[in-house]
Amino acid sequence: MPINRRRAASSKISSEKKLGGHRNEDEFAGLISGVVIKGTQKGDVEDPKGFLYSVKSGKKWQVFLYGFERINNSKHLKILQPCLEAFPKDSSIYFKDRTRVIEFKERYVKKHGREKAKKLSNDEVINILGKNEYITSKNKLAKATDKVYNLLKDRSFLQDFLDEALFNSREVSFLAIKDTSYRKDDAFKVFSREDVLNILSSELFPATSKAGNVPEDFNVSGQKTLLCYKTKSGTQKNIVEIEIRNDSDTHYRQVRFNMYSRDALTLLLNKLEKNKKSISGKKLSYFGESFKLI
Repeated sequence: MPINRRRAASSKISSEKKLGGHRNEDEFAGLISGVVIKGTQKGDVEDPKGFLYSVKSGKKWQVFLYGFERINNSKHLKILQPCLEAFPKDSSIYFKDRTRVIEFKERYVKKHGREKAKKLSNDEVINILGKNEYITSKNKLAKATDKVYNLLKDRSFLQDFLDEALFNSREVSFLAIKDTSYRKDDAFKVFSREDVLNILSSELFPATSKAGNVPEDFNVSGQKTLLCYKTKSGTQKNIVEIEIRNDSDTHYRQVRFNMYSRDALTLLLNKLEKNKKSISGKKLSYFGESFKLI
């Protein structure tokens, strides 16, 4: 029985996003008389003074996708290593047991209907299937994300964690965001590393994801580490989602750090909108300390 759910973006979509990102880097480099830096490092563009910029665009940014070795060699991102270690080194074991679980749940849905399948408890599934590494991994991951959640409550550590994630620990000086999701003016908005970290570390707080309600899967809470903020109305919104990617043998035991553009701009502009310097004739504005630093 085929597994009919796909979480990863198709290769065509991924390729289109990469090409779009490269075009935006070229556009931004032209605006500041800079040069595009080829490769997968944090710095995308270097200006004439040697400052590095991370250029972001689109509704959701993939800030990084790191494997075990990169996480293991990190200073602050290393707290995510136990999340990777929740999964067996041998991917074939994981995927074999994943197939067993989902095939069983799909047969159950077909026989009893989706509503009854939603009421089937995890304990009942475990009793029927017995030892299963897919299930074990999910439960181990929930414990690991809870530890990450508690560590990120420390705002000083949270700032260092975000610095390594977004700026590779002081390597990059500026964040340049092409606004296609907030004001939707396609203008580049530039923020200094210091402003970004000060605002995010003071406004964000950690959380973990709730269990899904997909009857064809084994649903467990705490599969993602979240960073959230409170809107003006008091609603909690996710701005960062950190998850483990296990899509294939190639993309297995990888940490994916996603960030939402509209929410990032909401927080940054709420604090820095009054301190703005627009460049005449260009879709380019500097906010906060960014203009002083260049």
